[in-house]
Amino acid sequence: MDTDIFEQFPDRETFDKYWNENYQPVTYEDVREAFTDFVKSADGHIYLSDYEEKGLISREDFKENLSQEAQFTFEDGLTEVFYDKNPELYETAFALYEESKLTGKGDASVAQTFHETFRALYAEFLDRLYDEVLAAWQH
Repeated sequence: MDTDIFEQFPDRETFDKYWNENYQPVTYEDVREAFTDFVKSADGHIYLSDYEEKGLISREDFKENLSQEAQFTFEDGLTEVFYDKNPELYETAFALYEESKLTGKGDASVAQTFHETFRALYAEFLDRLYDEVLAAWQH
Protein backbone atom coordinates (compact mmCIF):
# COMPACT_ATOMS: atom_id res chain seq x y z
CA MET A 1 0.00 0.00 0.00
CA ASP A 2 1.20 3.51 -0.74
CA THR A 3 3.01 5.07 2.22
CA ASP A 4 0.69 8.05 2.05
CA ILE A 5 -2.62 6.33 1.57
CA PHE A 6 -4.48 9.59 2.18
CA GLU A 7 -3.17 10.87 -1.15
CA GLN A 8 -4.89 7.94 -2.81
CA PHE A 9 -8.04 8.27 -0.66
CA PRO A 10 -8.22 11.91 0.44
CA ASP A 11 -11.91 11.82 1.39
CA ARG A 12 -14.84 9.54 2.00
CA GLU A 13 -16.28 10.20 -1.45
CA THR A 14 -13.12 8.77 -3.08
CA PHE A 15 -13.12 5.73 -0.81
CA ASP A 16 -16.85 5.15 -1.38
CA LYS A 17 -16.32 5.21 -5.15
CA TYR A 18 -13.57 2.61 -4.73
CA TRP A 19 -15.85 0.61 -2.43
CA ASN A 20 -18.79 0.65 -4.84
CA GLU A 21 -16.59 -0.49 -7.71
CA ASN A 22 -14.95 -3.37 -5.81
CA TYR A 23 -17.17 -4.64 -2.97
CA GLN A 24 -18.20 -8.29 -3.24
CA PRO A 25 -21.31 -8.78 -1.07
CA VAL A 26 -21.05 -10.97 2.00
CA THR A 27 -24.17 -13.00 2.79
CA TYR A 28 -25.45 -14.92 5.76
CA GLU A 29 -24.92 -18.11 3.80
CA ASP A 30 -21.20 -17.28 3.82
CA VAL A 31 -21.08 -17.43 7.65
CA ARG A 32 -24.01 -19.74 8.47
CA GLU A 33 -21.98 -22.90 8.97
CA ALA A 34 -19.32 -21.28 11.17
CA PHE A 35 -21.95 -19.51 13.30
CA THR A 36 -24.18 -22.56 13.76
CA ASP A 37 -21.21 -24.88 14.40
CA PHE A 38 -20.09 -22.59 17.22
CA VAL A 39 -23.58 -22.55 18.79
CA LYS A 40 -23.75 -26.35 18.58
CA SER A 41 -20.25 -26.83 20.00
CA ALA A 42 -21.16 -24.56 22.92
CA ASP A 43 -24.43 -26.49 23.35
CA GLY A 44 -26.26 -23.17 23.03
CA HIS A 45 -24.43 -21.58 25.98
CA ILE A 46 -23.25 -18.44 24.24
CA TYR A 47 -24.58 -15.80 26.63
CA LEU A 48 -23.42 -14.06 29.77
CA SER A 49 -24.24 -16.44 32.61
CA ASP A 50 -26.66 -14.16 34.49
CA TYR A 51 -28.60 -13.45 31.29
CA GLU A 52 -28.80 -17.13 30.40
CA GLU A 53 -29.90 -18.11 33.91
CA LYS A 54 -32.92 -15.82 33.66
CA GLY A 55 -34.09 -17.88 30.69
CA LEU A 56 -35.63 -14.90 28.91
CA ILE A 57 -33.48 -14.83 25.81
CA SER A 58 -35.20 -12.45 23.45
CA ARG A 59 -34.42 -11.36 19.92
CA GLU A 60 -34.47 -7.73 21.09
CA ASP A 61 -31.57 -7.97 23.51
CA PHE A 62 -29.64 -11.21 23.00
CA LYS A 63 -26.84 -9.47 21.05
CA GLU A 64 -25.98 -7.28 24.03
CA ASN A 65 -25.74 -10.36 26.24
CA LEU A 66 -23.49 -12.61 24.20
CA SER A 67 -20.45 -13.94 26.02
CA GLN A 68 -17.12 -12.43 25.09
CA GLU A 69 -16.14 -15.73 23.46
CA ALA A 70 -19.30 -15.71 21.32
CA GLN A 71 -18.77 -12.10 20.28
CA PHE A 72 -15.17 -12.80 19.28
CA THR A 73 -16.11 -16.00 17.45
CA PHE A 74 -18.90 -14.37 15.44
CA GLU A 75 -16.85 -11.25 14.65
CA ASP A 76 -13.85 -13.37 13.65
CA GLY A 77 -16.05 -15.54 11.43
CA LEU A 78 -17.42 -12.49 9.66
CA THR A 79 -13.98 -10.91 9.39
CA GLU A 80 -12.56 -14.05 7.79
CA VAL A 81 -15.34 -14.27 5.19
CA PHE A 82 -15.25 -10.53 4.54
CA TYR A 83 -11.50 -10.68 3.99
CA ASP A 84 -11.75 -13.75 1.75
CA LYS A 85 -14.23 -11.97 -0.51
CA ASN A 86 -12.75 -8.46 -0.30
CA PRO A 87 -9.06 -8.61 0.63
CA GLU A 88 -8.06 -5.36 -1.07
CA LEU A 89 -10.98 -3.41 0.38
CA TYR A 90 -10.31 -4.80 3.84
CA GLU A 91 -6.59 -4.01 3.70
CA THR A 92 -7.22 -0.52 2.33
CA ALA A 93 -9.75 0.34 5.04
CA PHE A 94 -7.44 -1.04 7.72
CA ALA A 95 -4.46 0.86 6.29
CA LEU A 96 -6.43 4.13 6.33
CA TYR A 97 -7.40 3.55 9.95
CA GLU A 98 -3.88 2.54 11.03
CA GLU A 99 -2.18 5.40 9.18
CA SER A 100 -4.50 7.92 10.79
CA LYS A 101 -3.95 6.50 14.27
CA LEU A 102 -0.18 6.09 13.94
CA THR A 103 0.67 9.38 12.26
CA GLY A 104 -2.24 11.62 13.18
CA LYS A 105 -2.54 12.46 9.50
CA GLY A 106 -5.65 12.11 7.45
CA ASP A 107 -9.10 11.18 8.62
CA ALA A 108 -9.87 7.62 9.69
CA SER A 109 -13.54 8.22 8.85
CA VAL A 110 -12.62 8.13 5.14
CA ALA A 111 -13.27 4.37 5.34
CA GLN A 112 -16.46 4.72 7.39
CA THR A 113 -18.43 2.79 4.75
CA PHE A 114 -16.36 -0.30 5.57
CA HIS A 115 -17.13 -0.04 9.29
CA GLU A 116 -20.80 0.71 8.73
CA THR A 117 -21.17 -2.24 6.37
CA PHE A 118 -19.34 -4.62 8.70
CA ARG A 119 -21.45 -3.60 11.73
CA ALA A 120 -24.69 -3.84 9.72
CA LEU A 121 -23.77 -7.30 8.43
CA TYR A 122 -22.83 -8.44 11.93
CA ALA A 123 -26.19 -7.32 13.35
CA GLU A 124 -28.14 -8.79 10.42
CA PHE A 125 -26.34 -12.12 10.60
CA LEU A 126 -26.85 -12.44 14.35
CA ASP A 127 -30.56 -11.76 13.86
CA ARG A 128 -30.69 -14.51 11.22
CA LEU A 129 -28.80 -16.85 13.56
CA TYR A 130 -31.31 -16.11 16.30
CA ASP A 131 -34.28 -16.77 14.03
CA GLU A 132 -32.86 -19.96 12.53
CA VAL A 133 -30.98 -21.51 15.45
CA LEU A 134 -31.03 -19.69 18.79
CA ALA A 135 -34.79 -19.43 19.20
CA ALA A 136 -34.93 -23.25 19.02
CA TRP A 137 -32.44 -23.60 21.89
CA GLN A 138 -34.84 -21.95 24.31
CA HIS A 139 -36.93 -24.15 26.54
